[in-house]
Amino acid sequence: MEIFKKILKTLTGVKAGVIYLIILAILTVLGSTYIKQGATYTEYVKSFGEFWAKIIWKTWLNNIFHSWYYQLLIFLVAIAVIVATIDRFPRIYMQAYGKVRKKLNEKDLKSRNKIEFELPFSLKESFQKIVEFLHEIGFKRVEKVEENDREIYLFAEKGRFSRWGMFITHVGIIVFLVGAFMGAQFGIRGQIEIPEGEARDFFFKFREGSLQPGNQVEKLPFFIKVDKFWLDYYNSNKFKGAIKSFNSKIEIWKDGKLAKTAVVQVNHPTDFEEYRIFQATYGKTGDIKRAKLIVVEYPKMLELMKEVAKTQHQLSLAKTPEEKKKLQAKMKQLEAKSVMLFSQAERTSYVYGQKEITFDYQKLKVVSQTLNYKNPMLINQNVYDPVIVAQAKYKGKTFNIPILANPDVAIPAFNQFAWSKYGYPYLIMIEEFEPRYFSGLQITKMPGVYLIWLGTAIVVIGVMVAFYTVHRRVWVKLEKVDEKRTKVYIVVFSQKFLESFKEKIKDKLEEKFGVKV
Repeated sequence: MEIFKKILKTLTGVKAGVIYLIILAILTVLGSTYIKQGATYTEYVKSFGEFWAKIIWKTWLNNIFHSWYYQLLIFLVAIAVIVATIDRFPRIYMQAYGKVRKKLNEKDLKSRNKIEFELPFSLKESFQKIVEFLHEIGFKRVEKVEENDREIYLFAEKGRFSRWGMFITHVGIIVFLVGAFMGAQFGIRGQIEIPEGEARDFFFKFREGSLQPGNQVEKLPFFIKVDKFWLDYYNSNKFKGAIKSFNSKIEIWKDGKLAKTAVVQVNHPTDFEEYRIFQATYGKTGDIKRAKLIVVEYPKMLELMKEVAKTQHQLSLAKTPEEKKKLQAKMKQLEAKSVMLFSQAERTSYVYGQKEITFDYQKLKVVSQTLNYKNPMLINQNVYDPVIVAQAKYKGKTFNIPILANPDVAIPAFNQFAWSKYGYPYLIMIEEFEPRYFSGLQITKMPGVYLIWLGTAIVVIGVMVAFYTVHRRVWVKLEKVDEKRTKVYIVVFSQKFLESFKEKIKDKLEEKFGVKV
């Protein structure tokens, strides 16, 4: 039984707790700085070599914060703190609230913490002035312990609450560690990609030992809607065009009501209930977010093109300067007409999810759209060949029209699929467009997050109590010398900063009474 108690004391003592904390700190630094968490075995081989990759893999150093030994260390630190708190509590309580001898004795008068001086007042006057002095230095309550014709004994105390500082700090650490343990044991992490304007009420959990989402779906008790996504760029010449940050304005809906609106940025997550939402990544969905379309009357354009071609041919055959000058002037007029045709052409718009494109009493049904119909893989390299395929009904016939951005492709495609076959008179082209993005949000569930915050607050309070309040006591003996003189003995005690407290009293006495002590 004695051996068991000895082992238990060794494992749960203050020294053991310090050792656990050091090991925890080393593992935390390894996991957050030196060893990338959740990487593949191949990555570890490339970074550290095959021998160390095996060590990392077999000892869970690739997933330190969820390893059994990391959680065990958190548990052991909590136990060590609890044992230390229980062990020290009776002594702390007795020091603060136990029985105190309030009357000075002969032994106290020989203490090195004694201050001795004489006042040129009667015993009664000296009593009043010393009580007033003690009030001035912060002792609100001064107790008269004993009084007779020749002596008066006083006692004063303040800052007993300071003794609780260590105890409060320990309680805060315990609450914090319980919260951290709950998070490590029951916490869930994962990721979801939500396109702009859409909402999700689930995410994909990270695979075990990895920071990559798997196929396991975790349901959320609310919806996350990405209301808007945008990129911020650097303005400086050195980094011009480089992405500074990416941002998502999100809405959180619960039970059919808007519960929270927040802007999530890199390193600026938002919290809701037990969940924390991070901006992790982004990308293009392959869709057109919005586009500005130009509608040109194709017969007028054809007529103008024929006139331009005819004039160019005549210009090439012109022989005299006067004839050339005349044809060149005509070409400028035709160019002006061309500019006018396009500048005065009707404009309409398309927004993702829009079912119809309308213009000049025409309605085209949107069939499909994409950012790059040639090679969708190139959109993340900002290479675009956008197209909107719309269905038209004209003169009793139904057919599809490709709406493109590049005139060199758009005009021949329209001529082939709409004009030559069906005589459809409206050439539609994409004048401007924006890609549609998705926002990659990382979501973590921390069941103990409130305990972590509570524990942190308690620790801060405990530290403030321990460092900014001091338990102090003073014992005073006033001894009558004659009718106009009184001998004063003051013995001081301070939980900390004893010498400075003693010197402060001496300075105040000299300032108030002009006595040398």
